[in-house]
Amino acid sequence: MTPALLLGLLGAAMGSFAALLAERLVRGEGFVTGRSRCRSCGTGLGAAELVPLVSYPLQKGRCRHCQARIPPILWQAEISGALMGAAAGWIAWDPWRGLLMAGWMWSLLALAVADLRWFRLPFPLLALNAVLGFAMAMAGDGLGWPPPEDRLTIALAGAAAGGGAFWLVRAVYARLAGRQGMGLGDVLLAAALGLALGIPRLPVVVLLAALSALAVAVLRALVKGRSLRRLGRVPFGAALALAAALVAVFVPY
Repeated sequence: MTPALLLGLLGAAMGSFAALLAERLVRGEGFVTGRSRCRSCGTGLGAAELVPLVSYPLQKGRCRHCQARIPPILWQAEISGALMGAAAGWIAWDPWRGLLMAGWMWSLLALAVADLRWFRLPFPLLALNAVLGFAMAMAGDGLGWPPPEDRLTIALAGAAAGGGAFWLVRAVYARLAGRQGMGLGDVLLAAALGLALGIPRLPVVVLLAALSALAVAVLRALVKGRSLRRLGRVPFGAALALAAALVAVFVPY
């Protein structure tokens, strides 16, 4: 099997785990032990039900015990994890770099799920993403770029630029508006993304995230018949995380 196929298959399982990890960290629950259960009726899930890619369409998006609605994001996370794994295996120079990049993207997926569902970016996930991103930056592309002697400087400069820019935006907005408009998690995520991607690709990530968040907000406003001012919070961390994964795949160093 090719690395892309292997990581794609592994990615389906990791996407499901990313969604589980995000939920349990936000709820303060253990994720290493403890059987998965339906949140509505408490019934333990069988082996087949732990594979949303299969169980979600067969059960029509509902628990087979109590018929409670299953969040579609669990099924979507499994598909996204598979695509991320396949993409990492396809573009990486060798299987180990592919696995490292896939792990970094799966951590972004977990962050996106947490932000989309609960407007939270758990610190353990941010720390994991930063560690994997730093390792990815230090590994380079497998062809000698960036030069080994420059990799640490590039990574730290990217972290300072990403975190510093978002901290400044957060501080200025709070000063002018008298309230916080951006969470500290977004600042830490921007720093972690700069660590992994470097300064040149950061503006592309921010632009893509801003455009996608705006598009989603406009669609929500149209569907709900409300103005943009009345829509409330926007999960910009999720937009940042998913935009970073796309930039890592499609925008070279």
